[in-house]
Amino acid sequence: MPSLHWIGKEAVVNHHHTVPFHLLRDVPELAVGEPGTGNLIVQGDNLVALKALLPYYAGQVKCIYIDPPYNTGNEGWVYNDNVNSPVIREWLGQTVGKEAEDLSRHDKWLCMMYPRLALLRQFLREDGVLLASIGRDELANLRSLGDEVFGHSNLIEILVWNTHGHTENQEEITGVHEYVILYGRDKERVRIRNVVDPSVPEDSKIRRDFAENSITKNGPKNPPSIIELPVGFPCEVETLDLDPMENFAGFCQEATAAKSISRDLTRKFQAVYPVRADRMIVQNGKLTTPCRVFSGWMSADKLKRFIGCECEPFEDDGSRLRFYLSKNGVLYYRREGRQTHYVQSVLTSLGTTELNRYLLESMGMEFQYPKPVELVSYLVSLYASPGDLVLDSFAGSGTMGHAVLQLNSVGTRSTAFPSSSPESGTQWNASLADRRFILVEMEPKIARDITAERVKRVALGYTNSKGERVEGLGGGFRFCELGEPLFDAAGHIRESVTFADLSRHVYFTETGEPLPDPGSRRRQSAQTSPDQRGPTSAATPLLGVCRGVAVYLLFNGILGDRSANGGNILTRAVLARLPGFDGSKVIYAAGCLVGRDRLQAGRITFRQTPYEIKVA
Repeated sequence: MPSLHWIGKEAVVNHHHTVPFHLLRDVPELAVGEPGTGNLIVQGDNLVALKALLPYYAGQVKCIYIDPPYNTGNEGWVYNDNVNSPVIREWLGQTVGKEAEDLSRHDKWLCMMYPRLALLRQFLREDGVLLASIGRDELANLRSLGDEVFGHSNLIEILVWNTHGHTENQEEITGVHEYVILYGRDKERVRIRNVVDPSVPEDSKIRRDFAENSITKNGPKNPPSIIELPVGFPCEVETLDLDPMENFAGFCQEATAAKSISRDLTRKFQAVYPVRADRMIVQNGKLTTPCRVFSGWMSADKLKRFIGCECEPFEDDGSRLRFYLSKNGVLYYRREGRQTHYVQSVLTSLGTTELNRYLLESMGMEFQYPKPVELVSYLVSLYASPGDLVLDSFAGSGTMGHAVLQLNSVGTRSTAFPSSSPESGTQWNASLADRRFILVEMEPKIARDITAERVKRVALGYTNSKGERVEGLGGGFRFCELGEPLFDAAGHIRESVTFADLSRHVYFTETGEPLPDPGSRRRQSAQTSPDQRGPTSAATPLLGVCRGVAVYLLFNGILGDRSANGGNILTRAVLARLPGFDGSKVIYAAGCLVGRDRLQAGRITFRQTPYEIKVA
């Protein structure tokens, strides 16, 4: 498969592995509503922030939506779409070195995007999906990066979004579309939800909760056969009396010999389908005598099953299926209780950046190119169900947070889609299993004054520039900033690091998975024998069990001994106090005074802190 090369690739292709882990610092005064809802806004460089979030959320995100810089060459707006901001220039100089001086704007963009995509992939569940908005300038490069990071076989689709253009566009050809590229972590596991494109009219057959059609299907792939309809077979009309086909035997013989019914054969015999071998008589909506019919069929096996069920509807693929005769004697199926689904590759009727810019202005905020709430709501609704976690690491104006709160406000209807009016919301229902969001925004002023402030107003309600009250959708979020790295320049653990900080890092770097919540750790302890159970609180050196291996951490006096190195050195006495586990164990501690034989007998691997902890 072709691969993409650019100046600086060698320097960044593994860069995400070397990004140091940082702590997250709560900013309680910027929290909104109930912070325990699971929503989070993080201010900080998204590469560093993503690395800091991995120990908490790796493998847990169902849907990632990002709106990275389109790299149009425009340096005059807040996001500096030429990938040429002072922060990026400094980062490129440190990461790529002198080569950075020779980078084109496309090289810079690729250097910026590659490690971020590599980290984002680690957040996705096995059935998770990444959706990325992009323009024409970097579409090909993003496709190539996606193929390299996610695998070509995991490309789901490239959607075209009709933006309706911008009134200030003075190009010879006015651009009225952008793209949304979709990749799955594992495409075979990704399942799209039952969503109907909002451009579909309300009275369209697509939106019906039933489907019906004729099962007559003639052609080379549908060899004809005779099916006998029994007495009692239903009909849509009360009475019907149709004669059998003249020369049925001759028609049946030629069609059977040809193994299909052609148009020439139909014209020759002037056949009307299904061809009747017997007189078809219906009284009170049911056949009064058996009737043999001949045709090529769609769903012949299911028709026979229906007949075998004494012509009663049966459950099939989550819906009720039945068959009946039409007023013309044609066999139809009707599938009731189906989940409606229609998603098309061209996205229309999903808002505009101009209208959403006006929406922000009505909140007293300025942001030039915000993505429409309608667009992001729709994209998220394709894959994220209630209770799922979604992530946006280029948060900007906070459209993702707004979209998630709006989706939560309309409940759990499978085909529901928020109103096209950004300010029309339904009262939030706290009893729903809400989707949760994580937003990451690099610029401090944007993160505080736009991203967080917008989501706050959407959640709590606000008065717009016309003096009208807009009701809140409910919800809340925590606000965090990036703190200091876990380790200092010499590779030592900083004194400010707590047991909780280090435990998440240790468990993630050992297992590649987030630290289990305290409840699951208590359940793990409960599964050991009664005399092996450890503490039932979260403050236990047994961090968790992953793939049959228990991970322990001795740090910061977790066993209650606050003296210098107290309880942080693995001794026989300390070993006896550890929560038991009947299996392999990995124990992180500042030192070890237990002999090799005893370690082997206990199936214990010792790792010394800080030297054997992965710094990045």
